[in-house]
Amino acid sequence: MKPIRRVAYLIVAAWLAVQAVVYLRENATVTGPLSAITLVASTLALGLCVVTLLYAKMEWSDQPAIHGIARGAWTAGVLLLAGTTMAQSFIQNDAAIGLAATVTALWFILSFGSACAALVIARPAPPRPAASPTPAAPANRIGKYEIRGQLGRGAMGTVHDGWDPVIGRRVAIKTILLSHEDTDTSGLNSAARFRQEAQAAGRLLHPNIVSVFDYGEIDGTAHIVMEFLDGPTLGAWLTQQGRPQLSDIVRIMDDILTGLAYCHEQNVVHRDIKPANIMLTRQGRAKIADFGIARMDGGSLTQTGMITGTAAYMSPEQFRGEPVDARTDIYACGVLLFLMLTGQRPFIGGGVTEIMGKVLSSDVPAPSEHAAVPPAFDAVVKRAMAKRPDERFPTATAFASALRAVKFETGDDTTRAIQAGR
Repeated sequence: MKPIRRVAYLIVAAWLAVQAVVYLRENATVTGPLSAITLVASTLALGLCVVTLLYAKMEWSDQPAIHGIARGAWTAGVLLLAGTTMAQSFIQNDAAIGLAATVTALWFILSFGSACAALVIARPAPPRPAASPTPAAPANRIGKYEIRGQLGRGAMGTVHDGWDPVIGRRVAIKTILLSHEDTDTSGLNSAARFRQEAQAAGRLLHPNIVSVFDYGEIDGTAHIVMEFLDGPTLGAWLTQQGRPQLSDIVRIMDDILTGLAYCHEQNVVHRDIKPANIMLTRQGRAKIADFGIARMDGGSLTQTGMITGTAAYMSPEQFRGEPVDARTDIYACGVLLFLMLTGQRPFIGGGVTEIMGKVLSSDVPAPSEHAAVPPAFDAVVKRAMAKRPDERFPTATAFASALRAVKFETGDDTTRAIQAGR
């Protein structure tokens, strides 16, 4: 209720109270206090009852037509009550106290009825809610998508179990709070990195890449709608599985390299291949995810000289802040292959500086020296992780062909815990 209407109601209430006191004092001496009080109380009670019921009826309805009907009924009811009470007062009071007192009663009743009618007629239409260009999504929805649970949560955001009611399919929805000020180690703020992830993955349609269906921003929160996968990350699977069989290693690597070959054909370099960014389906197929620091079409949002990636999987040129190309992803795949073959990363250190020193200066260790694997894998890992980009496999397809050419005995079921890391 607006302040001006509060004042109006207070004025009316005071007016009615004064009139009631005048009426009571003039009639109490003739008809007796009890009769006068009863008449005043009855008039006020009936009038307020009718007014309250009709006012409530109007408040409960959102239909303009019903507003008009209720407003008219309220006015008619108040006037009818005033007329009835007036007639009764004329008959009773004229015989008891004479014409002068009756006129006083008439003035009180007319005042009461007129005040109520004025309030009804002057009542403004219910205010319309202010239009909002981007209304806040309910807690169980993000835009048009229904939220049915949470799949995971990390430092960069939350992944929800969602449902697209239009198409009728289950989706994964990744959300973050947008920030245009704070930058990460790659020099990107969260808003730019998240949009880049959507743009890079959204242009890629391949069985070995997690599909992106939609992107949006609502009330300071951005979301990417992705393909829902019913399996774990490669990192989680390795930690639980232990060292996989060689046939599984070759199959998973083949999926990853096939997906990367397609990325590179589309001029997209991932730059952050690691176990946490590889998703597995329930059937065991691998799909590449998280293109947050990907480079597209030869350009980059990363500042010159800025280090990007995850230390354990970064190539020498990444550590040096030099321009990178598809061969940086090939180096990271070499690290990933070494991890699955041996159960440990090739270069381990207490921090980024120690790892960087080993990546830049130490020889690539041979997998066969750390696990019971065929020595033929040594040459594949060594070439994939060569210090110089021009000494590595020229393409992901060439890497996959070399890996498929390695001969090994099936049934290798040796397992041990793998600390895959992130």
